[in-house]
Amino acid sequence: MEIFQKIGETAKGLSDKAREVTRRSGEFIEATRLKFELSRLEKELENNFLSLGELVYRRFKGEANLDEDIEHLCESTRKIETDMLTIQEQIDRLQPRPLVCPQCKIELPAGGKFCSYCGRQVAAE
Repeated sequence: MEIFQKIGETAKGLSDKAREVTRRSGEFIEATRLKFELSRLEKELENNFLSLGELVYRRFKGEANLDEDIEHLCESTRKIETDMLTIQEQIDRLQPRPLVCPQCKIELPAGGKFCSYCGRQVAAE
């Protein structure tokens, strides 16, 4: 009877590990999707800046009636920046950044509390 109990416990342990792997895989896929979206927004932001520069230069040269277009692009750019911050926060929740030693800037291994290079204690933020 003990052998069946051990087999059951082993199977339960494997099942728990499989669920954890599935969860982590889902988080990785979601973080990758968010990074792709962040990259798309960065390109859109860059295009807005280029367009704003062109409009400001055209206004400098004397072209009239550009204020509304400039205002619209500024509002769009602000929204993109806000969206980018929101996405970066979501990525950070899915993939927290490892601790870095403030003294020598060495990245600590997961769960590390002391720098392996200089020995300084590093407090979690």
